[in-house]
Amino acid sequence: MNAAEAAVERIVTELEGALVAGAQVPDAVLPRLEPRDLRARLKDAAENHAKLAQIARQWTHNFTALMKPDGVAARREEIMYAPVSAFILFVQRHIKDLHAAARSAQSSLTAARLLLPSILNNFKPSDFGEGERIDIALFNRPISNDARAHLGRDTLDFFAIIECKKHQDSKEEYNDALDQLIQYTRHVYRVQHNRRFAWALSVCGTNVYAVVMLHDAVLVSSAMDVSEPDGRKQFVELLVNWAMCDDVQAGYDPTMEFVPTSKNYRIQCPDKKGRMRTYTTTSNIVAAVDVLGRHTRCFVAESVDKKGGPKDVVVIKDAFATSRPPPHDDEHNEISHLRKIKKEFKGKKVDFMYPELVHGGDVVLPTGGSRVSNIAANSAYGFDDNTDGIFSLMSAAREDVPQPSNDGVNEERSWTQQPAVLSEAELIVVLAEAMRCHTAIRNRYKILHRDISPNNILVVRGSGGLPHGLLIDFDYAIPLERDGRSGRQGLSGTLPYMSIWNLEHGDKTKTALDDWEALLYTLCMWGTRGVSSKQREADGRDLTKAPISEWSKGTYKDIAQAKRRHMHSVESFECGILEYFHP
Repeated sequence: MNAAEAAVERIVTELEGALVAGAQVPDAVLPRLEPRDLRARLKDAAENHAKLAQIARQWTHNFTALMKPDGVAARREEIMYAPVSAFILFVQRHIKDLHAAARSAQSSLTAARLLLPSILNNFKPSDFGEGERIDIALFNRPISNDARAHLGRDTLDFFAIIECKKHQDSKEEYNDALDQLIQYTRHVYRVQHNRRFAWALSVCGTNVYAVVMLHDAVLVSSAMDVSEPDGRKQFVELLVNWAMCDDVQAGYDPTMEFVPTSKNYRIQCPDKKGRMRTYTTTSNIVAAVDVLGRHTRCFVAESVDKKGGPKDVVVIKDAFATSRPPPHDDEHNEISHLRKIKKEFKGKKVDFMYPELVHGGDVVLPTGGSRVSNIAANSAYGFDDNTDGIFSLMSAAREDVPQPSNDGVNEERSWTQQPAVLSEAELIVVLAEAMRCHTAIRNRYKILHRDISPNNILVVRGSGGLPHGLLIDFDYAIPLERDGRSGRQGLSGTLPYMSIWNLEHGDKTKTALDDWEALLYTLCMWGTRGVSSKQREADGRDLTKAPISEWSKGTYKDIAQAKRRHMHSVESFECGILEYFHP
């Protein structure tokens, strides 16, 4: 029996006893309280196991009376927030006690973190949009913290989001809760750049569902019914394993460390031989904005020179690899391409910029650490491998989630992420230079980019302020055959810039014409949105109703048909596209 299993047995025994003891008075009084009064009781009960259990009991044993006390109208789900939080705090309080006992006895470390529910309920967290409110946040806090509800709303500290619904047999409420969790977790990925996968909890009546959002699937556990002893034990197991696993098992990337004082990240980048170089980010260019996808993130960063020498300024890209073989065995992955491009052009006089690889390799995640509790990876302390304990609750069923484009770029980002050009003339210069690079790489290195979009063209300004275009993101680049066609079949590109042939024949090979057609759609999108940020900000039109918005909606076939209508003739192009160009 490992430490987590022993902790579960101990906590379950304490919980079952506390839920039964002294139940008569609380069951008569607590369900009749207003939600704000019940939250006040929760605050007062923070250090008292018995009082926490009395509040939690209203969810586990007295749920019907909680939702509709005698003589009181049926309650909304807000009355559930305090009892659900009390259950979680009861478990966290015992985890902290067991951890303290282990430390005083100089035995092995038992806990990596405390998972504390928010004091605020039904609130708008930082970095969320207007009208987006979550029921409860579960915060990732140091084990040294008091086991109390946490006062805060910073998405950066979220471990999981909890959504509550009052009916446990309603499929509609179950689906609604899952939809909300998926939508809200997008913000967690967008803010937490070191998050590899994320957790959430759906509470429908007395049923608890654990939700894990991986980059390629969303998994939902079977119901843990806390009105039954077995269901309560399962939920305790989940909470204990979450608290007692290292960062890797919890879903974090330990090679990316957030620095609170400077509000940036310290990133360790591997090279081909596995050697590490440390960089500090100065700005974020691209954030992960979808639950599913490659979670591509890009940063401007400076090298950390311990000797005080000059700092190299680089762009760091972090993403899940698209390669089917292991990346180090795949000669067609992006890093391999960039190494060959550098070798082809380095030292030669060219009239374009190209991405020059400085450092790159496969990330190896160091195990055994907890950043939030300041426990270094591979330190003297160690954590058991609780992966099986965490994922044993997850069912094999995968929930259907709206699919992003192949690099995780959704419609919103496709509309808004544009190179920082100041005029139409600068835009033409930038695109021309980027496509000169495209052509040179195609002709000399014999690969096809296959993902031309605003997201993959950067503006780089020289010392005189003149703009240059830099083509990036060679994840989907593949070798060309002798006839100039790509050697690998399959759909590639970013909506709404994919060629009609690509959309209609994803199983066919592509040519450079598909990339040039994508450039044409890129120009149309800029023309509609406006070239400069000043133009876009001053535009009060609702472009969601413009015909060009059809390039991002529906099936691939729907989008291809829309593009055929718009691009069929001069007349259809003028009516469907040009008429909606920015004034």
